[in-house]
Amino acid sequence: MLWLLTGVTTVVLLLIAGFVKEISKVPTVARPAALTAHPTRHATHSPSPSVSAKVQDVADASSGLSYQLLSSPWRRGCPGILHTPMFSWTAGEHAVAGRVDIGGTMFDWHGNACSGQLEQQFAYSGPADLAPVTMGVADAVDPAYYSGLQHNRTIESSSSMLVSGHQAWVVTFLMAYPDAASEGLAWTSEAGAVVVVDRGGGQAPAVFYTSVPSNLGTSDVSTLVSSLQLNR
Repeated sequence: MLWLLTGVTTVVLLLIAGFVKEISKVPTVARPAALTAHPTRHATHSPSPSVSAKVQDVADASSGLSYQLLSSPWRRGCPGILHTPMFSWTAGEHAVAGRVDIGGTMFDWHGNACSGQLEQQFAYSGPADLAPVTMGVADAVDPAYYSGLQHNRTIESSSSMLVSGHQAWVVTFLMAYPDAASEGLAWTSEAGAVVVVDRGGGQAPAVFYTSVPSNLGTSDVSTLVSSLQLNR
């Protein structure tokens, strides 16, 4: 009996050992690695820079000239007080520099830029006359527009230029006001320019006149002159 029990035990142990051996041969399935979440990156588009506002112009259909409209306080329109028997302006812009007392009457004093056709009082027969005619216009605006205030005029330059390929002449000047304080002026000087442009084809020349008191920024004179274009 003891021998029988021993034999049976041995057989059972052998069966168990064999079963364990078979189990050990089964491949272990690797556990999948944890997935790392990668958020999707959405392309971001920076907004396109806004297109700069187009610089506005003053267009004069009569003379064919156009030029930059300056920013506030400038606005369209040539001051009516500048219309005289010698000068008739058909387009322009202006800004009020302050008030002046002339002969007991208060007036708005303007910075201005005005254009029109050359009047017949200024004899013109061709491009050869540009220099003397432009100087003649500059001489004429002095008593016409500045006589109400004590002032001294200095011609700063007189030279040829081209406006849209057309021959032209420019005279620049400076008005100084020695009695500005006693006259209550908010400015002590004023820069100005006169430009005459030959339009050809038997047409009357175009004329541009600008004058800017120092409290409005005299650099605007060169800005205006350099912006001149002749559209026809």
